[in-house]
Amino acid sequence: MRTLIRTELLALRTTRLPWLLLAGAVLLTTAIAVDAVLGAGTNGAPSIGTAGAMLAVLGAAGRGNLVILLLGVLAVTAEFRHGTVTTTLLHTPGRIRVLAAKAAAIVVLAALAAAADLAVALAVGLPTGAVPPALLNPDVVVSVAGQLLAYPLYGVIGVAAGALIVHQPVAVLLPPVWVLFLETFTLSLLPYRAAPWSLTGVTAALAHSGTLPGVLPVAAGGAVLAAYAALLFSLGAARLARRDIT
Repeated sequence: MRTLIRTELLALRTTRLPWLLLAGAVLLTTAIAVDAVLGAGTNGAPSIGTAGAMLAVLGAAGRGNLVILLLGVLAVTAEFRHGTVTTTLLHTPGRIRVLAAKAAAIVVLAALAAAADLAVALAVGLPTGAVPPALLNPDVVVSVAGQLLAYPLYGVIGVAAGALIVHQPVAVLLPPVWVLFLETFTLSLLPYRAAPWSLTGVTAALAHSGTLPGVLPVAAGGAVLAAYAALLFSLGAARLARRDIT
């Protein structure tokens, strides 16, 4: 299994697209953090030196999880698109082991991406005074930790989505479109009590966010998000195990 994981990490490290996506995540984090600093104290935004401004800047570190979601999808679908899946499975017939290795590699990459995005947010917030150390407290730490923990879970969900859908154009578009648009539309058709249990809702709960009504406790949000990742991974593994590769 270690060899499989190292192989997947090597594939990610020597491919251009993952680096471009990670660079995009860092640039996105930088842009959001800088915008929070520049917009502080205007149009009702919290001023520099307040907890609200600090959370706005640190919250930029949580926006890269969609990039990790896409990387998880691409880790699976690229094999099918480029026809390398047959060689991979001939070398390692255990399909579920291969999928688990891909998920593990994405989790490692997600941890590195989360650390990089947090470093960028701090690099913007500390010199500008938007993240004063005196205001750091356990609630802020829990919020930041929750945002970073969502990265690997979104990566596993991406791997699962890639195994379930396989067709790369659809697999790349559907998960982010669901998170950004379709989930909101679907929730509008359901009772309001369903919102806290949505993917967006449990992600907000894990990040200790009060932006959604009726948000779950932090531990519950993390447990539900982990359960979603485990369920989707199981479905993806079952789909891959029965799929006609040739």
